[in-house]
Amino acid sequence: MVTKKTVENPEFMYLSLESILVEEQIRSGIDTESESFKALMESIKDRGVLEPVLVTPKDNKYLLLCGERRYLATQKLGLVSIPARIVNTITQKDEILALQLTENLQREDLNPIDQAKGILTYIQAKHPDPRQDHSRAGNGYDVDGVMNELVNYDRRPEDLSNEIADTLSATAEISGKSIRTLSRTISLLKLPPEIQAEIKSGNLPVSQGYLFAANLECPDLMKIFTDILKTPVTYVALERMLIAYKKVKPDPANTKPVPVKKYVANLASMKTDFEKGLNAYKREDVEKFLYDLQVFCDFVQQKVPIIPYGKKKPPQV
Repeated sequence: MVTKKTVENPEFMYLSLESILVEEQIRSGIDTESESFKALMESIKDRGVLEPVLVTPKDNKYLLLCGERRYLATQKLGLVSIPARIVNTITQKDEILALQLTENLQREDLNPIDQAKGILTYIQAKHPDPRQDHSRAGNGYDVDGVMNELVNYDRRPEDLSNEIADTLSATAEISGKSIRTLSRTISLLKLPPEIQAEIKSGNLPVSQGYLFAANLECPDLMKIFTDILKTPVTYVALERMLIAYKKVKPDPANTKPVPVKKYVANLASMKTDFEKGLNAYKREDVEKFLYDLQVFCDFVQQKVPIIPYGKKKPPQV
């Protein structure tokens, strides 16, 4: 089917579905059996496609930039054409991703996991090799690499190259998210696939997903995850469950004593400090310190009888 321009606005054209190329999108997959997709089909069936898809010329056809759900719904309804807005030829991956981010991140139906993947992919497309912009050479922009740059941008922006700083700023503007929120969003990609799947499906609130991502070292992470799927809990309750292991006191029998060398080093440091500022201390404070020190020496003497240093050279520790 040949395209035709609308009379009202020549920028919009009806394109045959066959003339549209659909390549990888930011959205990792569309559930055509979901209630929201079925509702979209009903809307298109009753009123048509109200919002044109966005395309760009490619290989004598048109590459779909935004609007995959509308495209698929139209296709499943057996329609042969769809209204589209054509933009100038775009070939750079980062430019395509920027357009997709602009549309998808501002749509309520894009799940948090796909948001995170879209943000990560956009930054990776802009900086395929971080060594080229002198930013943490050799680390690569995997999830940890991007999160590190976001943390540095928030705390020490002067440490970043202008290139990556500009990209992070643009990402925040496109997504409508703060730098800290971007970091939390991308952290979801560090979660085990099972947890990501439940966040994506909406069975696990994204706020609780952030908690899991912030406590990956929890030894009972997956058990807690399985338990709360069966019996949902509040955010506060989940936080308590995830950090409970941090509050468990270690078994004294399994705790190694502090090396004596460390105490000796502390004494040497203490002596140096006293030499520098002895005159600045109050006499009563010094006397109290000497008294406490003598009590400690008496305690050690009782536990490990030794000959006073004045009569015997102290052993080498």
